[in-house]
Amino acid sequence: MLPVHRAERQILGLITEGLSNAEIGERLEIAEKTVRNHVSSVYDKLGVWSRAQAMVFAREHGFLQRQ
Repeated sequence: MLPVHRAERQILGLITEGLSNAEIGERLEIAEKTVRNHVSSVYDKLGVWSRAQAMVFAREHGFLQRQ
């Protein structure tokens, strides 16, 4: 697994809260396109291809505790 940067960890945490890309963008005051880019990067780094898998990975690996 490649290192996940702070912004990506933050977005991963918001994904696990069930927020959409648009909602994440509003919360972080960034463009939805930027959120999509971060989400894609997180998927690549974690080796997952869906939000559900990213959520499971984050919870199973204690990933959210490192925020």
